[in-house]
Amino acid sequence: MKKRIVSVLLTAAMAVSILAGCGSGGSSQGSGSGGTSGDYPLIKIPYLVLGGNNSDEALVEEDLNEIMREKAQAEVDLIPIEWGNLSTQLNLMLSGGGENSVDLFSSTWYTSVSNLVANGQVMELDDLLESDGQTILEAYDGLEDYLDCGRIDGKLYGIPSIYAFCSEDFYQVQRDVSEAAGIDWSQVNDLDTLTDAMIKMKEVSPDSYFIPGSTDPYFVPKDIDYLGDTNYLGVLTDPTNSTTVENYYESDYFLNFLEHVKVWKENDLFSPDPLSSSEATLANLQYGVADGSLGYGWDTQISIDANCNNTGLDLVGGQIGDSVASTGEVTTYMWHMSAFCQEPEAAMRVLAVLYSDPEASQLVANGIEGREYTINDNGQMEYPEGQNLTTIGWSAASSAYWPNVTLCETWSYEPEDVYEVMAEKRENAKKSLALGFQFDSSSVTDQMTACANVVAQYYDPLMYGEVDIDETLPEFQQALKDAGIDDIIAEKQAQLDEWLASK
Repeated sequence: MKKRIVSVLLTAAMAVSILAGCGSGGSSQGSGSGGTSGDYPLIKIPYLVLGGNNSDEALVEEDLNEIMREKAQAEVDLIPIEWGNLSTQLNLMLSGGGENSVDLFSSTWYTSVSNLVANGQVMELDDLLESDGQTILEAYDGLEDYLDCGRIDGKLYGIPSIYAFCSEDFYQVQRDVSEAAGIDWSQVNDLDTLTDAMIKMKEVSPDSYFIPGSTDPYFVPKDIDYLGDTNYLGVLTDPTNSTTVENYYESDYFLNFLEHVKVWKENDLFSPDPLSSSEATLANLQYGVADGSLGYGWDTQISIDANCNNTGLDLVGGQIGDSVASTGEVTTYMWHMSAFCQEPEAAMRVLAVLYSDPEASQLVANGIEGREYTINDNGQMEYPEGQNLTTIGWSAASSAYWPNVTLCETWSYEPEDVYEVMAEKRENAKKSLALGFQFDSSSVTDQMTACANVVAQYYDPLMYGEVDIDETLPEFQQALKDAGIDDIIAEKQAQLDEWLASK
């Protein structure tokens, strides 16, 4: 399910494209963690590679080190991680120290902070924040509830990237198909009205499909709190009003969703042979496999505009459900210090610069002006003529991947005051009553593994109606019980109750 989260993120607010390359700026990729380059500690930072052109990494690193030498008294070595080898490479980098280890890293799409702590892969950060990371604390002034999402047993092990801290589900579709059916997206706001809209579009465009098939998911429920568990093994389905941990797969929420799946299947809305593809949903729109898809992002319209800009598609759509802030949402993008870091003070200084310095933030998130982007007459970024996200020389960028993109320039497809809009969205988002809670699964590890295997077997076929839902759902539910889901739910509830009582 961790992989499932990725595909929908790629259909959401801002596309992510992170490229490989060789380090420069006087640093050495082969040196051990905490090594030195000349007179400066060398801080090694991996970044995620999703594909495309990586020709400007050396230039980005060189410019970044000019900033770091002055403001952090350190240098950085940017190290690419291939997307397909994410788990393998990070496991190596975070195990045993030595020349392959790193100092600072993002856990995005890798694992949870609780797992990192349980595995002894990360360092406690409280004292380092007080001594060398004061600018990070200043950046989090008034946002302490979100910073605390990185705490385990009261100790801080991860710092969320500063962002909206909330997400909402939405639907996006090709504009011409929508207009042919006369869809008014201001009137589409839940699964019922979305179903009506998709059926109407299908009637007008019978050769089109409106939910792309893939072994990656087309839907991630953003108005529940899945308590950091992307297999949904114990969730809050009404997180702003209730702290009762439920079996998601027996909940009214899930049962209602499957009723809609039946209708979608009956009306031929899924693309053919849906489980034969592993492509992300947005890619399936680009390839013409489907004309529409569910997705999510911090703001529906800005997300859709970003997807149009980054893909060349002409999309319209609307929000489905509420925008909710939860620990799982906040910790999706989070930075850590490796337990094997030999220069923790220098590493914290580097991290503090990335959280507080606009020049450094702009460089890592968007590359070099004139090469990766130009500034238009309105003072906003655009790709150089003839270029896009896949061709520029530094696409190691995501709207939320780097520590603080709210310090960056804005893109031409965004409102000029997009960060004020983001702050307002964050202020107005509903907060889960469990915001800040982290589940320790160590006492139910076997049950978590067994249940994850059951989900892997049943979930996708049910979500596409590839099996008889009425017959298969009870089998799925019983298999989860046999695997120990009730133990997981009881343990989550006990820990949540204890956490709530301590607040």
